[in-house]
Amino acid sequence: MVVIGLPRSGSSFLSHVMSALDDWYVFDDLYLYRQARAMGANGALRREQLEKLIDFLGWQLRARIQFESDFARPECSLDDVSEMNAAMLETFRETPVHWHELMEEWLVRLALHHGRSRWGFKAPQDFMQMEMLAGLFPGIRFVFILRDPRDTMSSFKFVDGEDGRPGQYHPWVYARYWRMANRRADQNARTLDVPMLRVRFEDLVRDPSGEGQRLADFLDTKLSGELPGGANTSFRAGDRKTISETERWICERVAGNEMDRQGYDRDAARFRIRDLPDLAATTLRFASHQTRRLWKNPAARTSVTGFLRNLGHS
Repeated sequence: MVVIGLPRSGSSFLSHVMSALDDWYVFDDLYLYRQARAMGANGALRREQLEKLIDFLGWQLRARIQFESDFARPECSLDDVSEMNAAMLETFRETPVHWHELMEEWLVRLALHHGRSRWGFKAPQDFMQMEMLAGLFPGIRFVFILRDPRDTMSSFKFVDGEDGRPGQYHPWVYARYWRMANRRADQNARTLDVPMLRVRFEDLVRDPSGEGQRLADFLDTKLSGELPGGANTSFRAGDRKTISETERWICERVAGNEMDRQGYDRDAARFRIRDLPDLAATTLRFASHQTRRLWKNPAARTSVTGFLRNLGHS
């Protein structure tokens, strides 16, 4: 099972709800495909690629053990991670393995370590990889999380530096991104013979128990853990911010028809001259951030290339 959608759409809250599902272990944020593709791992992994990807998986675990305090914190010690990395390297020392086989083996072991027999992972941007994932993992199911695009954009623009990078945000880009994600998910729901459940963030916050039961039914299981209380985790308490009216206007101009189709009301926003300085500053920050990413980070180049390639679906 894979949780897809857009970042800042409530996918972490969804994963928290899913942590209450009986016999399921869901890893919060896993982008191994992006790492593998950035290093050119298109076939059986070379020794160097294998070691780097296992190191990446170990780093993912260590970061959550050291810095998470809620459902996303694995019940592992740092020694457990070292032992698991060594065991993975030994398992594939003489056995050819592809990146997706490595990921499946790692998730199976992690799920068993937590006393679960079924596994899933959250990778919001993988809505662009649904066809590939469906071919690699027989029996896969997708959970697609969507949220009002104006709230998603606000969350991107004002994200805490510890949880993300505001420089990734631009109103036109993310209105287009939101439209692309929904259209791509709809297209794949029609063309792929793979079950997909849509979950609206607003419904999840309003009724975690009811939406949790929908998820349990979809995944042939039951709720057995404690559900989180409804909350918008994008902003600190009392510090909620929102995008400008001009940014809302851009959003509705770009994604208005899709908003209508998904049941999100427009608010008849207008273009305002007084918003231009903020829009110019946002554009400059976005251009600077993306230039640095493309220059320094091969995985980021993979992500940006994927976005541009998929613009035709938006």
